[in-house]
Amino acid sequence: MLAASLLPNLLVFACGQAAAWYYLRTGRFVLGFASTVALWGLIDWWLVARYVLAVDAVALRWPALGLQAVALATIAVLLFGLWRRRWSAVAKARTAHFGAGMTQFLRSDYAAARATFVRLVRTDPWDAAAWIALGDVLERHGESRGARRCWRRAAAVDTQRAFADLLQLRRGATRAS
Repeated sequence: MLAASLLPNLLVFACGQAAAWYYLRTGRFVLGFASTVALWGLIDWWLVARYVLAVDAVALRWPALGLQAVALATIAVLLFGLWRRRWSAVAKARTAHFGAGMTQFLRSDYAAARATFVRLVRTDPWDAAAWIALGDVLERHGESRGARRCWRRAAAVDTQRAFADLLQLRRGATRAS
């Protein structure tokens, strides 16, 4: 039975942990941390039940199913996010959408700009430029708290530090006001 087998469960755990570490490395801290904690808790529960308490295969079913479900869900969400980031209709027209959002922002159509940038960050939550632009829209609209949240998210997903100077300016501007 799969619930009592060590190697398949360790393989599922390792794949799920790799997906969780990808989230942690690319700035999606909450999702990566929650997946990591859940996976380690479930693998510990399964190992203690299997090797310390020596319970039967029926009792091992719940920690094994939980481990497999969390690992597969983490992997599936990551794969879907990566697919959506690259091949969805919004992702294929990302430059056009971003340009339209900036045009709306510059024309002071903040509601439309906000909708455009929200669509971009939902499609690609690793898009630091879209997070910065959404923060700018929120700041201009008078939602400085939401803007700071967007800029923090942009800093988290900007692993190459391409926008570090711009984000530093944004933070300095909000502290001064």
